[in-house]
Amino acid sequence: MGTRRAKIIAPFILIIFISLGLVIWNLAKMQQALHYERVTTLGQLAENQEIPEPQLIEAFNAEGTEEDYTRGGELEAKYGMSTRQTSFEQLIRRFALRNLLIIVGTFLVLIGLVIWNLRKQRKLQEKAAELEDQYQTEKSQYQVLLQRTQQEDGQIKSSITDIAHQLKTPVASLKLSLDIALSDKYSADERQDFSEQALIQINKLDLMLDGLAKISQMETDLIQINPQRYSLKELAKEAINSVIIKAIEKDIEIELTEIVDADIFVDHKWTLEAISNVLENAIKYSPADTTIQVTGKVLTTYAVLEVIDQGPGISATEQNKIYQRFYRGNNSEAVDGSGVGLYLTRKIIEEQGGTIMVKNRQPTGANFQLTFPLAR
Repeated sequence: MGTRRAKIIAPFILIIFISLGLVIWNLAKMQQALHYERVTTLGQLAENQEIPEPQLIEAFNAEGTEEDYTRGGELEAKYGMSTRQTSFEQLIRRFALRNLLIIVGTFLVLIGLVIWNLRKQRKLQEKAAELEDQYQTEKSQYQVLLQRTQQEDGQIKSSITDIAHQLKTPVASLKLSLDIALSDKYSADERQDFSEQALIQINKLDLMLDGLAKISQMETDLIQINPQRYSLKELAKEAINSVIIKAIEKDIEIELTEIVDADIFVDHKWTLEAISNVLENAIKYSPADTTIQVTGKVLTTYAVLEVIDQGPGISATEQNKIYQRFYRGNNSEAVDGSGVGLYLTRKIIEEQGGTIMVKNRQPTGANFQLTFPLAR
């Protein structure tokens, strides 16, 4: 701060000293000119032989009186000298004007220097404010990245724990089934039954690993959502066709009723995955010889797709838990699943600006409502 202040003050002091030097120089020049004028005038008067030189010098050096001034004024009026400026007046006026110009010029230069300094300070302040904003922005970004890193570390630890827990049961069942299937202590029929159980556990593991792979891709942004205009009705039909075999195997009918043919703005592949997951979930929990209804309607800015089943429904305490990773409800003991389908569905839909919620029906059943943004 001291160095900067010195840099600002130094030009002011320099300019003032230069101006003072010019004024002193001008005064010295004026004094020299006055001396020249005085000596010249004395020489001119000395040419008049009627006045003795000693008396002339004495009169020239004597101080003027009021009487001399009055007498001089009378002479000016008598001989017309008042109509012209004397050389003394011109000389003094010229040097006074020069001093005035020096002072005014100095003043203007100082003002210009002040204005320049103020502008420079303003630019420095703006630069400092810009750097401060940049620092605060980078600090905020760093804090966000730090929090995200900490969250990701926590998610990784939680994911490892969840995966280990979820894999433990099917792996243990698979090991037991294979031990029995390969043992000579059991009959051929028993070994065949446990071989089939081992195959079921392998299918469970395959299903779980597939879900884990999709979740991993979604959470690490490896999956890119590319929304495009697509028909809600056509998307619902494709989702039904992808699960229709599973519905037929359980004698379940899927009806596509009361659906408005509206265009929604979604990623076709992953939205199809989300709707199919909801339909598969409805098929798993619905009893045989029942019907699953799929309907669609349009609101102001969203389209709503409903999947209505006749299963046991979902208790109020579990309605917010079913979207958690690896969560299996109280009615899921007899149903195969990995607990990742609805979690992945929620991630896909929310990533596109939509929502998913479930309501219980009376007397039984669940109504899943999926919202998607309309295409504009």
